[in-house]
Amino acid sequence: MPHIRKDPVTKQSVIISSERVGRSSDYVNSDKKHIINTELSCPFCRGHEMKTPDAVYTVYPDKDEIWQVRIVPNKYPIISETNENELPKENSFFYSSSSKGFHDVVIENPNHYFNFYNSKTEDFFYIFKAVIMRLKDLAKDKDMLYSLYFKNFGPEAGASLYHSHSQIITTPFIPIQMMDEINGALEYHIENGRCVYCDMIKEEKLLNERVVCENSSFIAISPFASKSPYQIYIMPKEHSDSIIYLSGENILDFSNILKNIFDRLYKLLGEVGFNYVLHTISPVLENKYEHSNHWFLDIMPKMSKLAGYELGSGVFINSITPEYATEQLKKIL
Repeated sequence: MPHIRKDPVTKQSVIISSERVGRSSDYVNSDKKHIINTELSCPFCRGHEMKTPDAVYTVYPDKDEIWQVRIVPNKYPIISETNENELPKENSFFYSSSSKGFHDVVIENPNHYFNFYNSKTEDFFYIFKAVIMRLKDLAKDKDMLYSLYFKNFGPEAGASLYHSHSQIITTPFIPIQMMDEINGALEYHIENGRCVYCDMIKEEKLLNERVVCENSSFIAISPFASKSPYQIYIMPKEHSDSIIYLSGENILDFSNILKNIFDRLYKLLGEVGFNYVLHTISPVLENKYEHSNHWFLDIMPKMSKLAGYELGSGVFINSITPEYATEQLKKIL
């Protein structure tokens, strides 16, 4: 059964989830983008709802009885509650615990061949409406400290199924990378009395070297210390610690800029694989971090693979300057 082990040196949490070895894959190998599985057997397609667990949230456009987005529990969860007798033996040196939590799959569209590069603004609206509602629901469990929403597109980015989907993993701990980021923002706020991300947006607009595009509510930038080529942050211009407070009108603004960014990426790079990660906090953390944290979406096209130095040092090597990436993205559209 899945369970959590803690590194005795770094205290970093690791989820052991051997059951996922048997999960299916649509991709023949990492070099082939096409699929073994077709829409006839795809569990995410409309009409195949019985092949997934029951939905925890569904979006129906207008008063249509046909669903647009479904969120279902993952059939092969990374994290789920473990009985104490199933945990490995531990002592004062080695520590493990039950991996109580939630692992959801966001089925983003009923069309098997839908993807973000051929999407419409309303598609993004429905997806993020569903994600926000699910994050609100998950936040009701006070034992859960963090919900990480992310997407893998393409086998090179870690996707195992072709049908467009993303995931939410909710854990009783804050992942160490997110904790470092949250604490860094808190330290800046303590020292300066301001949100580091609000200051970042102000400086980027002033310099105008890494601003890809913006609208009335959001700005898309190439981060100053981009970890990979064409990495993009989409950030709300007004301070907000969590995406769950986004109104319907602002979800539309967010969807518009997301559509704009993926149009630019497609025209410049084609259907490149990518990962994205939502950086946000749960209401259970707001008392401490609401003034210092600022949510954003981090989009990372998969242009290269991590090698020994990156894995060993935690230092990323980026072969394209964010200024050049911004220049290319701005003029392509």
